[in-house]
Amino acid sequence: MFRLYAGALLDRPPGPKYVSSLPFAELTFPGALPKVTTLQRWRESMPEGFECALVAPKATFWSDKGPFREGPALDEGIAWLTAAREAMRAHLVVPTTSALTTSARDRARLEGFFDRFDLPEGRYVVWAPGGLWEAELAHPFAADLDVICAYDPLQDDPPDGEIAYARLAALGGRRRFGEELLLEALDALSITGAETAYVVIDSPRAVSEATNLLRIAAE
Repeated sequence: MFRLYAGALLDRPPGPKYVSSLPFAELTFPGALPKVTTLQRWRESMPEGFECALVAPKATFWSDKGPFREGPALDEGIAWLTAAREAMRAHLVVPTTSALTTSARDRARLEGFFDRFDLPEGRYVVWAPGGLWEAELAHPFAADLDVICAYDPLQDDPPDGEIAYARLAALGGRRRFGEELLLEALDALSITGAETAYVVIDSPRAVSEATNLLRIAAE
């Protein structure tokens, strides 16, 4: 059985109640970029063993010309991401949309971006592809880039690797994650062969659903 880290997608650091019941959180900052010193103080208040992932804000890799274009804006974004990730002792999650195509030029831009991160052992870079990047294209390309490819275990086959990074979003007709869907997700994760699995839930009831996922796995 893999080691399971389940948590919610949050737009602010979790409080004491959250960290007492869940071992993991994925953090997104849609507004102004927080000060690195603020992130460091938050991290120092967390219990030992709590894990987190930082979602790269759009402002850190997107200029008026598009995503991952070389220039001062990208340099500044990477500098903030590097400092913020170190302060938080976090994994890094980079989401992309249809603006990143499957063309050779966009592949090279994404590769150049990932090449600029040097993470310590136990910290991962995760790519969450969107748009035209179907699993059969994204998974081998992520392996070539030596990054983890996030996926939806309820929709896609898993990428190969010792680390599985699953993201479950309440979209369209899938409004919530009841016990049946959580069991289905666990079953899908169990056949990956991964040693460690991270599961991020993005829904209005994400905290309770992530807690239920851990309970079901323990049972």
